[in-house]
Amino acid sequence: MKQFNDKTFNQIGKPITESPHYMNTLHISFPYEYAANAANLNWSDIFFAITYEYMDYRSAIEHARVQLENDNYPQAVLDLACISSDEATFPHVIHPYIDELVDITGENMHNAKDKIMYILLKWVYEQGAGIDNIYFNDILDVAESIYHDFNFPESIASFASWRILPSSMVEPDLGSVEKNKARLLDHWKQFLDEQERRWRSSL
Repeated sequence: MKQFNDKTFNQIGKPITESPHYMNTLHISFPYEYAANAANLNWSDIFFAITYEYMDYRSAIEHARVQLENDNYPQAVLDLACISSDEATFPHVIHPYIDELVDITGENMHNAKDKIMYILLKWVYEQGAGIDNIYFNDILDVAESIYHDFNFPESIASFASWRILPSSMVEPDLGSVEKNKARLLDHWKQFLDEQERRWRSSL
């Protein structure tokens, strides 16, 4: 079994031993089915999403049951798939199997971070763009919080850093709040389209 320590997440954020909400200050979560439809998930993605509570522990069981559809799968997948949903509420029941299955190499964990950020932003966008949102007052404020949580990634700066951009980088005023907001949402949608092509290419 792999042993995880404080250095495991040094390349993607703060160590795992710190608050699990470091990258989820808004405590947003989405269902496994939604994530699986948005991107091709692997165990690194599941581990990352569960660690920061973007998905719950039942997601690991759901992913294991999907993996059973393949011809070859390790024993840990079968063992995980056999756990009941009620048992999945206890982390110690799930983690031995996830820890065995996850690949913690730098590239995989960086990809997991990017992929989960994309799924998160897709979920938020679809919950709120163009409608009166029951979850958030303004989804651009949510995007800004996600921008902070994920350590200011340049890939989403065009719509998520609008409050903190230097004046020299701010796009010309379009003459109304509504038009300026619509432009930011367009940038958001462009990001989602690009990421969809990246993360669903092997589905």
